[in-house]
This record gives sequence, C-alpha cells and structure tokens, in this order.
Amino acid sequence: MAEVNGKLFVTGGYDTSRNVYVYDIAANTWAAGPNLPRGTDNVQALASGGKVYALGGEASTALQIYDPASNSWTLGPNLPAGRFASAAAALNGKLYLLGGWNLSNAASASLASVAAFDTGANAWGADAFMAMPTARNAAAAGVISAQIHVVGGRSPGIRANDQQSLATHEVYNPVTNSWQMAAALPTARGSIAAAVLNGKLYIFGGEAITASGGAVSNAVERYDPATNSWQVLEAMPYRAHGLGAVAVGNAIYVMGGFTGGSDAVGTESRSLYRYQPPN
Repeated sequence: MAEVNGKLFVTGGYDTSRNVYVYDIAANTWAAGPNLPRGTDNVQALASGGKVYALGGEASTALQIYDPASNSWTLGPNLPAGRFASAAAALNGKLYLLGGWNLSNAASASLASVAAFDTGANAWGADAFMAMPTARNAAAAGVISAQIHVVGGRSPGIRANDQQSLATHEVYNPVTNSWQMAAALPTARGSIAAAVLNGKLYIFGGEAITASGGAVSNAVERYDPATNSWQVLEAMPYRAHGLGAVAVGNAIYVMGGFTGGSDAVGTESRSLYRYQPPN
C-alpha cells in the first residue's frame, strides 16, 4: 500500500491479482484504479516522486509504475532477480528491496541480498550493497533519520511447515553501506506491516510461527530510536497477517491481510482503519 496526493493505492493481492483500488482519504471513498500490467501478490508498493511503484512479488522481476498524470501503469526495468515478500523502503529517490523469498518451491530459501532502484536514473543500481546479516522474508521496513530499519520476518520458507518467525531488528546505513543490530521486536513474527510516524517505527499484526504451532497477531508495537527500545501499545481491532500500513499526516492507515493462519485462503480481510497513536 502506498500514498500519493492524499490517496492510498492498494496493488495486486492473492492470487496474482491485477486489481488496483484507490482510497481517497478526504472523500472517504474507494474507486477502482487501472489494472496492473502483470498480476501479483506479496508485492511491495512504494511511493516516490509522485508515482507508485509495485516491485516484484508473484510477478517475479516485474517493476510496475503508476503515473497519476496519465492514470496509467507502465513496466519499468526488471528487477535484477525475482523477489517475493521482500521488505521495502524509499529513501532519497531510491527504492530499496531487502531480503525476500527465492520463489522456489523445490529449494525454498530466504534471501539476504539488497537491491535498489534509482527513480531519477530509471535504473537498478550497480553498487555492491552489503547483504542483511539475517536472511529472511516477510519482514517489514521503515526509514528513520536516513537509515532503513528491517524488523521481524520469517525464514527459511513461506509455508506453514517450513518457516520460523523472527524478532530480528537490523538497521542499514546507505552512506556507509553497513548494518548494525538494534533492539529486537518484542514478539517474533512475520508478514507484519510497518509505518514510521514522527520518527518512530510502528509494527502491526503479523503471524507468529513456532515449532508448536502458529497464531495470527493483533499486536501494535512502537520503536523509539532515541532509547533503542520498544513499547507495546493497544492492540488492533482485528488480527491479520500480510496486511498493509502507511503513514499520512498525523495518522497511520492499516488495512487488509489474512485473518487465518498461513495458507488460509478465504480469510482475506477488507478492513481499513485509521490509527492515531498515543503520545
């Protein structure tokens, strides 16, 4: 989910949908947008320079770009490699994809690699980005003080029987091309949503998978970089994983996801909430 000009863009979805839905915040209304060129799910949508970018997912290497001026999508330069359920962040005109899953059911594995698309140059960077210390997929990312925080996730796979949830919190500095550890998420889980508001990182929902089973979460946790600590906040009104979140103004919009556990087709949620955090 991405925001441009006061509108929320929801792109794709299970199972490789081409649908795009647009929520007008001021009017409190939904409308259908132009379809994606390629259907996708587990895609990352980012806003930069007034455009919406849908990166990878089930569409593998596809980069799909929406321009509000023409109300249309075009295909951009392909990702260097397919990425499914990556963490993603926009920073200084670059779109970063961090980790993800390798799209292989035969040799299921999480990725640690990092790729970046330069929106100004309309090209993928040739730089050698330092890999994440922890390979994972279904993590979430947010930008604070020009650094990218990558939190939670799961590894090595994406199915209910081949994954373990992570609480890992690693921070990438693009200037030094280096990673450092930060305080771990209070509750290990993947398929979470993240948003940054007023210099703090918020994590929503997700799914916790352990050797003894799994549970869908309604947790809300806030990270303060000034103290390198987490605070547990009032829970969401619903439980969901694979949901989306985006900060707009003084609030965070949280929506969608699955309310049932991994591979629980048929539990997709259409809920949309406006969340205003406490001080």
